[in-house]
Amino acid sequence: MHHASSFSSAASVRPLFHFFLFLIIALSALPKAYAERLESMRSNRVEIVAAGPSGPTEQVYYSVRAYGSGAHDAIHDLTPSQRGSGYRIVSAQLKDTGTRWTYLATRHEGGDIRRTYFDLATGSVGTRAAGHEVGFSPQGGGWYRASLGFDVAGVTTVYVGLAAADGVPFFEANHGTDRIFLSDVKLEAPAATASHSAQPANAAATRALWVWKADTVLNPRKRQELFTFAANRELNTLYIDARTPVLHNQPALAEFIRLAQDRGLAVELLFGKPEWALYGNHHEVLTLVDQAIEFTRRYPEARPTAVHLDIEAHLIHQWQNDRNSVANQLINLYEEVDRRLAAVSLPLMVDMPVWYDIYTLPRYGQSRAMHEWIIDATDSVALMDYRDTEARILNDADTELRYANATGKAMVVGVETMCIEPQQITFCEEGDRFMQSVLRSVNTKLRGQYSAYRGIAIHHYEDYVRLKP
Repeated sequence: MHHASSFSSAASVRPLFHFFLFLIIALSALPKAYAERLESMRSNRVEIVAAGPSGPTEQVYYSVRAYGSGAHDAIHDLTPSQRGSGYRIVSAQLKDTGTRWTYLATRHEGGDIRRTYFDLATGSVGTRAAGHEVGFSPQGGGWYRASLGFDVAGVTTVYVGLAAADGVPFFEANHGTDRIFLSDVKLEAPAATASHSAQPANAAATRALWVWKADTVLNPRKRQELFTFAANRELNTLYIDARTPVLHNQPALAEFIRLAQDRGLAVELLFGKPEWALYGNHHEVLTLVDQAIEFTRRYPEARPTAVHLDIEAHLIHQWQNDRNSVANQLINLYEEVDRRLAAVSLPLMVDMPVWYDIYTLPRYGQSRAMHEWIIDATDSVALMDYRDTEARILNDADTELRYANATGKAMVVGVETMCIEPQQITFCEEGDRFMQSVLRSVNTKLRGQYSAYRGIAIHHYEDYVRLKP
Protein backbone atom coordinates (compact mmCIF):
# COMPACT_ATOMS: atom_id res chain seq x y z
CA MET A 1 0.00 0.00 0.00
CA HIS A 2 1.43 3.35 -1.00
CA HIS A 3 1.22 6.28 1.41
CA ALA A 4 1.06 9.80 0.01
CA SER A 5 2.54 12.47 2.22
CA SER A 6 0.72 15.52 3.54
CA PHE A 7 0.75 18.57 1.28
CA SER A 8 1.19 21.76 3.20
CA SER A 9 3.46 23.37 0.62
CA ALA A 10 4.37 23.37 -3.05
CA ALA A 11 7.22 20.97 -2.23
CA SER A 12 4.64 18.27 -1.61
CA VAL A 13 3.45 18.15 -5.23
CA ARG A 14 5.56 15.13 -6.19
CA PRO A 15 4.12 12.83 -3.48
CA LEU A 16 0.68 13.49 -4.98
CA PHE A 17 1.67 11.40 -8.00
CA HIS A 18 0.09 8.19 -6.78
CA PHE A 19 -2.97 9.92 -5.36
CA PHE A 20 -3.86 11.48 -8.68
CA LEU A 21 -2.77 8.60 -10.89
CA PHE A 22 -6.37 7.59 -11.25
CA LEU A 23 -7.13 11.11 -12.56
CA ILE A 24 -4.72 10.63 -15.45
CA ILE A 25 -6.37 7.32 -16.27
CA ALA A 26 -9.78 8.99 -16.22
CA LEU A 27 -8.55 11.82 -18.43
CA SER A 28 -6.86 9.53 -20.93
CA ALA A 29 -10.16 8.93 -22.70
CA LEU A 30 -10.58 12.69 -23.27
CA PRO A 31 -8.95 14.73 -26.03
CA LYS A 32 -5.18 14.96 -25.58
CA ALA A 33 -5.35 18.55 -24.34
CA TYR A 34 -7.06 17.26 -21.18
CA ALA A 35 -4.26 14.87 -20.12
CA GLU A 36 -3.06 17.27 -17.44
CA ARG A 37 0.28 16.64 -15.75
CA LEU A 38 0.06 16.14 -12.00
CA GLU A 39 2.24 19.15 -11.20
CA SER A 40 -0.89 21.25 -11.68
CA MET A 41 -2.67 19.47 -8.80
CA ARG A 42 -2.53 21.34 -5.51
CA SER A 43 -3.72 20.68 -1.99
CA ASN A 44 -4.89 22.83 0.84
CA ARG A 45 -4.79 21.57 4.45
CA VAL A 46 -5.53 17.94 3.61
CA GLU A 47 -3.49 14.78 4.06
CA ILE A 48 -4.20 11.85 1.76
CA VAL A 49 -3.26 8.21 2.35
CA ALA A 50 -4.08 5.23 0.15
CA ALA A 51 -6.76 3.29 2.04
CA GLY A 52 -7.58 0.39 -0.24
CA PRO A 53 -6.71 -1.19 -3.57
CA SER A 54 -10.21 -1.12 -5.02
CA GLY A 55 -12.86 1.57 -4.66
CA PRO A 56 -16.42 1.51 -6.01
CA THR A 57 -15.21 1.70 -9.61
CA GLU A 58 -12.21 -0.62 -9.15
CA GLN A 59 -9.93 2.39 -8.57
CA VAL A 60 -7.64 2.91 -5.60
CA TYR A 61 -9.43 4.93 -2.94
CA TYR A 62 -7.92 7.34 -0.45
CA SER A 63 -8.44 8.52 3.10
CA VAL A 64 -8.53 12.32 3.02
CA ARG A 65 -7.94 13.98 6.40
CA ALA A 66 -8.27 17.69 7.08
CA TYR A 67 -5.96 19.61 9.40
CA GLY A 68 -5.48 23.21 10.44
CA SER A 69 -7.87 26.13 10.17
CA GLY A 70 -9.50 27.38 6.97
CA ALA A 71 -10.61 25.59 3.82
CA HIS A 72 -9.59 21.98 3.11
CA ASP A 73 -9.41 21.04 -0.57
CA ALA A 74 -7.81 19.07 -3.36
CA ILE A 75 -7.41 21.50 -6.27
CA HIS A 76 -7.03 21.26 -10.04
CA ASP A 77 -6.13 24.35 -12.09
CA LEU A 78 -7.56 24.22 -15.59
CA THR A 79 -5.03 24.54 -18.40
CA PRO A 80 -5.60 27.11 -21.16
CA SER A 81 -6.83 24.36 -23.47
CA GLN A 82 -9.32 23.15 -20.85
CA ARG A 83 -10.64 26.60 -20.06
CA GLY A 84 -11.91 27.70 -23.48
CA SER A 85 -15.66 27.41 -23.84
CA GLY A 86 -18.37 24.77 -23.59
CA TYR A 87 -19.62 22.42 -20.91
CA ARG A 88 -17.52 20.50 -18.36
CA ILE A 89 -18.27 17.97 -15.63
CA VAL A 90 -16.11 17.38 -12.58
CA SER A 91 -17.04 14.37 -10.47
CA ALA A 92 -15.73 12.18 -7.67
CA GLN A 93 -16.64 9.09 -5.68
CA LEU A 94 -17.08 10.06 -2.01
CA LYS A 95 -17.81 8.23 1.24
CA ASP A 96 -18.47 9.54 4.75
CA THR A 97 -15.89 8.32 7.30
CA GLY A 98 -16.20 11.13 9.81
CA THR A 99 -16.95 14.25 7.78
CA ARG A 100 -20.56 14.42 6.71
CA TRP A 101 -20.43 17.40 4.37
CA THR A 102 -18.26 17.82 1.27
CA TYR A 103 -18.34 20.15 -1.70
CA LEU A 104 -17.39 20.46 -5.32
CA ALA A 105 -16.50 23.97 -6.39
CA THR A 106 -15.48 26.16 -9.30
CA ARG A 107 -13.27 29.23 -9.09
CA HIS A 108 -13.98 32.00 -11.58
CA GLU A 109 -11.93 34.85 -12.98
CA GLY A 110 -11.83 37.56 -10.35
CA GLY A 111 -11.51 35.00 -7.52
CA ASP A 112 -15.17 34.08 -6.96
CA ILE A 113 -15.42 30.49 -5.63
CA ARG A 114 -18.81 28.82 -6.07
CA ARG A 115 -19.39 25.76 -3.90
CA THR A 116 -22.14 23.15 -4.07
CA TYR A 117 -22.49 20.99 -0.95
CA PHE A 118 -23.23 17.28 -0.59
CA ASP A 119 -24.42 15.47 2.54
CA LEU A 120 -22.71 12.07 2.59
CA ALA A 121 -24.78 10.95 5.57
CA THR A 122 -28.20 11.38 3.95
CA GLY A 123 -27.32 11.23 0.26
CA SER A 124 -28.79 14.67 -0.32
CA VAL A 125 -27.64 17.87 -1.99
CA GLY A 126 -27.30 20.95 0.17
CA THR A 127 -26.69 24.53 -0.95
CA ARG A 128 -26.20 24.80 -4.70
CA ALA A 129 -24.13 27.51 -6.31
CA ALA A 130 -25.44 29.47 -9.26
CA GLY A 131 -24.48 27.97 -12.60
CA HIS A 132 -23.97 24.43 -11.27
CA GLU A 133 -25.90 21.44 -12.59
CA VAL A 134 -25.70 18.83 -9.88
CA GLY A 135 -25.82 15.05 -9.70
CA PHE A 136 -25.58 12.90 -6.57
CA SER A 137 -26.28 9.19 -6.75
CA PRO A 138 -25.64 6.17 -4.47
CA GLN A 139 -23.09 3.64 -5.70
CA GLY A 140 -23.51 1.04 -2.94
CA GLY A 141 -21.43 0.39 0.14
CA GLY A 142 -21.91 3.93 1.42
CA TRP A 143 -20.28 5.47 -1.67
CA TYR A 144 -21.82 8.32 -3.67
CA ARG A 145 -20.83 9.86 -6.97
CA ALA A 146 -21.08 13.64 -6.81
CA SER A 147 -20.93 15.50 -10.09
CA LEU A 148 -20.93 19.14 -11.07
CA GLY A 149 -21.71 20.39 -14.56
CA PHE A 150 -20.78 23.96 -15.49
CA ASP A 151 -20.12 26.35 -18.34
CA VAL A 152 -16.34 26.51 -18.42
CA ALA A 153 -16.14 30.10 -19.70
CA GLY A 154 -14.38 32.12 -17.01
CA VAL A 155 -13.66 29.09 -14.78
CA THR A 156 -10.02 28.76 -13.70
CA THR A 157 -10.03 26.01 -11.06
CA VAL A 158 -12.09 23.10 -9.68
CA TYR A 159 -12.09 21.80 -6.09
CA VAL A 160 -13.06 18.78 -4.02
CA GLY A 161 -13.33 19.89 -0.39
CA LEU A 162 -14.36 18.95 3.14
CA ALA A 163 -16.91 21.15 4.91
CA ALA A 164 -18.00 21.61 8.51
CA ALA A 165 -21.68 21.82 7.53
CA ASP A 166 -23.90 22.89 4.66
CA GLY A 167 -22.50 26.19 3.43
CA VAL A 168 -19.56 26.16 5.88
CA PRO A 169 -16.26 25.63 4.03
CA PHE A 170 -13.95 27.20 6.63
CA PHE A 171 -13.40 25.47 9.98
CA GLU A 172 -10.82 24.30 12.51
CA ALA A 173 -10.25 20.68 11.51
CA ASN A 174 -9.85 17.76 13.89
CA HIS A 175 -7.30 15.57 12.15
CA GLY A 176 -8.57 12.51 14.00
CA THR A 177 -12.16 12.74 12.85
CA ASP A 178 -12.51 15.11 9.88
CA ARG A 179 -12.05 12.64 7.05
CA ILE A 180 -13.67 11.28 3.90
CA PHE A 181 -12.86 8.51 1.44
CA LEU A 182 -12.22 9.72 -2.11
CA SER A 183 -11.83 7.86 -5.40
CA ASP A 184 -12.16 8.16 -9.17
CA VAL A 185 -11.96 11.93 -9.66
CA LYS A 186 -12.88 12.85 -13.22
CA LEU A 187 -12.89 15.96 -15.38
CA GLU A 188 -14.95 15.48 -18.52
CA ALA A 189 -15.76 17.42 -21.65
CA PRO A 190 -18.87 15.72 -23.05
CA ALA A 191 -19.22 15.41 -26.79
CA ALA A 192 -22.23 17.72 -26.74
CA THR A 193 -20.34 20.68 -25.26
CA ALA A 194 -22.28 23.28 -27.24
CA SER A 195 -25.26 22.66 -25.00
CA HIS A 196 -25.95 21.08 -21.64
CA SER A 197 -27.44 17.94 -23.13
CA ALA A 198 -24.83 15.76 -21.40
CA GLN A 199 -25.76 16.56 -17.81
CA PRO A 200 -24.56 14.76 -14.69
CA ALA A 201 -26.71 11.92 -13.42
CA ASN A 202 -29.63 13.00 -11.28
CA ALA A 203 -29.58 12.00 -7.64
CA ALA A 204 -32.87 10.15 -7.99
CA ALA A 205 -31.38 6.67 -8.38
CA THR A 206 -32.79 4.82 -5.36
CA ARG A 207 -34.76 1.61 -5.93
CA ALA A 208 -35.50 0.40 -2.42
CA LEU A 209 -37.34 -2.49 -0.82
CA TRP A 210 -38.84 -2.88 2.66
CA VAL A 211 -37.86 -6.26 4.15
CA TRP A 212 -39.85 -7.06 7.28
CA LYS A 213 -38.45 -10.45 8.34
CA ALA A 214 -35.18 -10.72 10.25
CA ASP A 215 -34.55 -14.24 8.93
CA THR A 216 -33.31 -12.69 5.69
CA VAL A 217 -30.40 -11.43 7.77
CA LEU A 218 -29.88 -14.48 9.97
CA ASN A 219 -30.53 -17.33 7.50
CA PRO A 220 -27.84 -17.71 4.79
CA ARG A 221 -30.22 -19.34 2.30
CA LYS A 222 -32.90 -16.67 2.70
CA ARG A 223 -30.22 -14.00 2.55
CA GLN A 224 -29.03 -15.28 -0.82
CA GLU A 225 -32.61 -15.48 -2.09
CA LEU A 226 -33.07 -11.82 -1.19
CA PHE A 227 -29.84 -10.79 -2.91
CA THR A 228 -30.85 -12.68 -6.06
CA PHE A 229 -34.30 -11.10 -6.04
CA ALA A 230 -32.81 -7.63 -5.57
CA ALA A 231 -30.44 -8.15 -8.49
CA ASN A 232 -33.23 -9.42 -10.76
CA ARG A 233 -35.41 -6.40 -9.90
CA GLU A 234 -32.51 -3.91 -10.17
CA LEU A 235 -32.91 -2.80 -6.56
CA ASN A 236 -30.06 -0.95 -4.85
CA THR A 237 -31.31 -0.27 -1.30
CA LEU A 238 -32.73 -2.57 1.38
CA TYR A 239 -34.71 -1.43 4.42
CA ILE A 240 -33.92 -4.39 6.68
CA ASP A 241 -35.92 -5.30 9.81
CA ALA A 242 -32.98 -5.11 12.21
CA ARG A 243 -34.65 -5.34 15.62
CA THR A 244 -33.59 -8.91 16.41
CA PRO A 245 -30.11 -8.76 14.83
CA VAL A 246 -29.11 -5.45 16.42
CA LEU A 247 -30.12 -6.70 19.87
CA HIS A 248 -29.02 -10.33 19.68
CA ASN A 249 -26.76 -11.05 16.69
CA GLN A 250 -24.71 -8.08 15.57
CA PRO A 251 -22.02 -10.25 13.91
CA ALA A 252 -24.67 -11.69 11.57
CA LEU A 253 -25.95 -8.19 10.83
CA ALA A 254 -22.42 -7.02 10.02
CA GLU A 255 -21.89 -9.99 7.72
CA PHE A 256 -25.20 -9.26 5.97
CA ILE A 257 -24.31 -5.61 5.39
CA ARG A 258 -20.83 -6.46 4.11
CA LEU A 259 -22.27 -9.00 1.65
CA ALA A 260 -24.94 -6.51 0.57
CA GLN A 261 -22.34 -3.79 0.02
CA ASP A 262 -20.27 -6.18 -2.10
CA ARG A 263 -23.35 -6.45 -4.34
CA GLY A 264 -23.87 -2.71 -4.55
CA LEU A 265 -26.76 -2.70 -2.07
CA ALA A 266 -27.16 0.01 0.56
CA VAL A 267 -28.69 -1.15 3.85
CA GLU A 268 -30.85 0.87 6.24
CA LEU A 269 -31.66 -0.50 9.70
CA LEU A 270 -35.46 -0.64 9.88
CA PHE A 271 -37.38 -0.57 13.16
CA GLY A 272 -41.16 -0.33 13.34
CA LYS A 273 -44.02 -0.43 15.82
CA PRO A 274 -47.02 1.98 16.00
CA GLU A 275 -47.05 2.09 19.79
CA TRP A 276 -43.59 3.64 19.88
CA ALA A 277 -45.22 7.00 19.16
CA LEU A 278 -46.26 7.29 22.82
CA TYR A 279 -43.90 8.65 25.47
CA GLY A 280 -44.30 5.52 27.59
CA ASN A 281 -42.80 3.42 24.80
CA HIS A 282 -40.03 5.72 23.59
CA HIS A 283 -37.47 3.78 25.63
CA GLU A 284 -38.00 0.74 23.40
CA VAL A 285 -37.01 2.45 20.18
CA LEU A 286 -34.27 4.49 21.86
CA THR A 287 -32.70 1.24 23.08
CA LEU A 288 -32.65 0.00 19.48
CA VAL A 289 -31.21 3.29 18.26
CA ASP A 290 -28.47 3.17 20.91
CA GLN A 291 -27.65 -0.39 19.84
CA ALA A 292 -27.54 0.74 16.20
CA ILE A 293 -25.08 3.47 17.20
CA GLU A 294 -22.93 0.97 19.09
CA PHE A 295 -23.09 -1.40 16.10
CA THR A 296 -21.90 1.38 13.79
CA ARG A 297 -18.94 2.07 16.05
CA ARG A 298 -18.11 -1.62 16.49
CA TYR A 299 -18.34 -2.51 12.79
CA PRO A 300 -17.22 0.55 10.80
CA GLU A 301 -16.64 -1.61 7.72
CA ALA A 302 -20.33 -2.63 7.81
CA ARG A 303 -21.79 0.82 8.29
CA PRO A 304 -25.52 1.11 7.50
CA THR A 305 -26.60 4.08 5.41
CA ALA A 306 -29.38 5.15 7.82
CA VAL A 307 -31.62 4.25 10.73
CA HIS A 308 -35.12 3.91 9.33
CA LEU A 309 -38.23 4.19 11.53
CA ASP A 310 -41.70 3.01 10.57
CA ILE A 311 -43.89 4.32 13.40
CA GLU A 312 -47.42 4.61 12.05
CA ALA A 313 -49.00 6.48 14.93
CA HIS A 314 -52.39 6.64 13.20
CA LEU A 315 -52.81 2.89 13.84
CA ILE A 316 -53.11 3.21 17.63
CA HIS A 317 -56.47 3.99 19.25
CA GLN A 318 -55.20 7.14 21.01
CA TRP A 319 -54.86 8.79 17.60
CA GLN A 320 -58.62 9.00 17.22
CA ASN A 321 -59.21 10.92 20.45
CA ASP A 322 -56.01 12.92 20.89
CA ARG A 323 -54.25 13.15 17.54
CA ASN A 324 -52.31 16.33 18.31
CA SER A 325 -50.80 14.88 21.47
CA VAL A 326 -49.83 11.62 19.76
CA ALA A 327 -48.33 13.46 16.78
CA ASN A 328 -46.27 15.73 19.03
CA GLN A 329 -45.00 12.76 21.01
CA LEU A 330 -43.98 11.10 17.75
CA ILE A 331 -42.12 14.15 16.46
CA ASN A 332 -40.40 14.62 19.82
CA LEU A 333 -39.15 11.06 19.45
CA TYR A 334 -37.86 11.76 15.94
CA GLU A 335 -35.96 14.80 17.21
CA GLU A 336 -34.35 12.80 20.00
CA VAL A 337 -33.40 9.94 17.66
CA ASP A 338 -31.91 12.38 15.17
CA ARG A 339 -29.92 14.03 17.96
CA ARG A 340 -28.47 10.70 19.09
CA LEU A 341 -27.64 9.52 15.58
CA ALA A 342 -25.65 12.69 14.94
CA ALA A 343 -22.94 11.27 17.22
CA VAL A 344 -22.01 8.79 14.47
CA SER A 345 -23.29 10.83 11.49
CA LEU A 346 -26.08 8.36 10.77
CA PRO A 347 -29.09 9.93 9.06
CA LEU A 348 -32.64 9.30 10.20
CA MET A 349 -35.20 8.23 7.60
CA VAL A 350 -38.86 7.81 8.55
CA ASP A 351 -41.93 6.44 6.82
CA MET A 352 -44.79 8.93 6.46
CA PRO A 353 -48.26 8.42 4.97
CA VAL A 354 -49.00 10.73 2.07
CA TRP A 355 -52.20 11.95 3.71
CA TYR A 356 -50.56 13.44 6.82
CA ASP A 357 -50.60 16.74 4.94
CA ILE A 358 -54.31 17.14 5.71
CA TYR A 359 -53.60 17.70 9.41
CA THR A 360 -52.59 20.98 11.04
CA LEU A 361 -50.48 20.48 14.13
CA PRO A 362 -49.80 23.09 16.84
CA ARG A 363 -46.21 22.90 18.07
CA TYR A 364 -43.75 25.36 19.61
CA GLY A 365 -46.42 28.06 19.59
CA GLN A 366 -47.30 27.82 15.91
CA SER A 367 -49.59 25.70 13.76
CA ARG A 368 -48.28 24.06 10.59
CA ALA A 369 -49.05 21.05 8.45
CA MET A 370 -48.04 17.81 10.14
CA HIS A 371 -45.88 16.65 7.23
CA GLU A 372 -43.77 19.81 7.55
CA TRP A 373 -42.98 19.12 11.21
CA ILE A 374 -41.95 15.55 10.36
CA ILE A 375 -39.74 16.57 7.44
CA ASP A 376 -38.09 19.22 9.63
CA ALA A 377 -37.35 16.69 12.38
CA THR A 378 -35.69 14.09 10.14
CA ASP A 379 -33.06 13.77 7.43
CA SER A 380 -35.16 11.99 4.83
CA VAL A 381 -38.65 10.57 4.36
CA ALA A 382 -40.05 7.51 2.64
CA LEU A 383 -43.42 8.86 1.51
CA MET A 384 -46.03 6.10 1.64
CA ASP A 385 -47.72 7.23 -1.57
CA TYR A 386 -49.78 4.08 -1.87
CA ARG A 387 -51.63 4.66 -5.14
CA ASP A 388 -51.80 2.57 -8.32
CA THR A 389 -51.85 5.18 -11.10
CA GLU A 390 -49.22 7.60 -12.30
CA ALA A 391 -51.55 10.58 -11.99
CA ARG A 392 -52.44 9.91 -8.35
CA ILE A 393 -48.88 9.14 -7.29
CA LEU A 394 -47.63 12.38 -8.84
CA ASN A 395 -50.48 14.51 -7.57
CA ASP A 396 -50.43 13.21 -4.01
CA ALA A 397 -46.65 13.52 -3.60
CA ASP A 398 -46.47 17.12 -4.80
CA THR A 399 -47.06 18.92 -1.49
CA GLU A 400 -44.48 16.87 0.42
CA LEU A 401 -41.85 17.04 -2.32
CA ARG A 402 -42.22 20.80 -2.65
CA TYR A 403 -41.63 21.24 1.07
CA ALA A 404 -38.67 18.82 1.05
CA ASN A 405 -37.24 20.84 -1.84
CA ALA A 406 -37.58 24.08 0.09
CA THR A 407 -35.87 22.65 3.18
CA GLY A 408 -33.09 20.70 1.45
CA LYS A 409 -34.34 17.31 2.65
CA ALA A 410 -34.46 14.02 0.74
CA MET A 411 -37.52 11.93 -0.13
CA VAL A 412 -38.30 8.62 -1.79
CA VAL A 413 -41.78 7.72 -3.01
CA GLY A 414 -43.11 4.37 -1.80
CA VAL A 415 -45.72 2.11 -3.40
CA GLU A 416 -47.59 -0.98 -2.21
CA THR A 417 -47.75 -4.57 -3.52
CA MET A 418 -49.75 -6.22 -0.71
CA CYS A 419 -53.16 -7.60 -1.69
CA ILE A 420 -55.27 -5.36 0.55
CA GLU A 421 -58.33 -3.15 0.27
CA PRO A 422 -59.07 -0.77 -1.27
CA GLN A 423 -57.62 -1.94 -4.57
CA GLN A 424 -56.68 1.62 -5.52
CA ILE A 425 -53.79 1.68 -3.02
CA THR A 426 -51.87 -1.35 -4.30
CA PHE A 427 -50.44 -2.86 -7.48
CA CYS A 428 -51.58 -6.33 -6.39
CA GLU A 429 -54.23 -6.54 -9.11
CA GLU A 430 -52.20 -4.91 -11.88
CA GLY A 431 -48.96 -6.88 -11.43
CA ASP A 432 -45.26 -6.15 -11.79
CA ARG A 433 -45.06 -5.15 -15.47
CA PHE A 434 -47.75 -2.53 -15.02
CA MET A 435 -46.16 -1.27 -11.80
CA GLN A 436 -42.73 -0.96 -13.40
CA SER A 437 -44.19 0.98 -16.31
CA VAL A 438 -45.88 3.40 -13.92
CA LEU A 439 -42.76 3.77 -11.78
CA ARG A 440 -40.54 4.48 -14.78
CA SER A 441 -42.82 7.30 -15.83
CA VAL A 442 -43.15 8.61 -12.26
CA ASN A 443 -39.38 8.53 -11.80
CA THR A 444 -38.74 10.43 -15.02
CA LYS A 445 -41.20 13.16 -14.14
CA LEU A 446 -40.29 13.57 -10.47
CA ARG A 447 -36.53 13.61 -10.97
CA GLY A 448 -36.94 16.37 -13.51
CA GLN A 449 -39.04 18.49 -11.16
CA TYR A 450 -37.82 18.03 -7.57
CA SER A 451 -34.23 18.09 -6.32
CA ALA A 452 -35.47 16.44 -3.10
CA TYR A 453 -36.65 13.35 -4.96
CA ARG A 454 -34.30 10.38 -4.57
CA GLY A 455 -36.22 7.52 -6.17
CA ILE A 456 -38.79 4.87 -5.35
CA ALA A 457 -39.34 2.22 -2.67
CA ILE A 458 -41.52 -0.88 -2.83
CA HIS A 459 -43.48 -2.39 0.06
CA HIS A 460 -42.66 -5.12 0.78
CA TYR A 461 -40.41 -8.12 0.03
CA GLU A 462 -42.71 -11.03 0.93
CA ASP A 463 -45.57 -9.64 -1.15
CA TYR A 464 -43.42 -8.33 -3.99
CA VAL A 465 -42.03 -11.86 -4.44
CA ARG A 466 -45.60 -13.10 -4.93
CA LEU A 467 -46.72 -10.23 -7.17
CA LYS A 468 -47.99 -11.50 -10.49
CA PRO A 469 -45.89 -10.64 -13.57
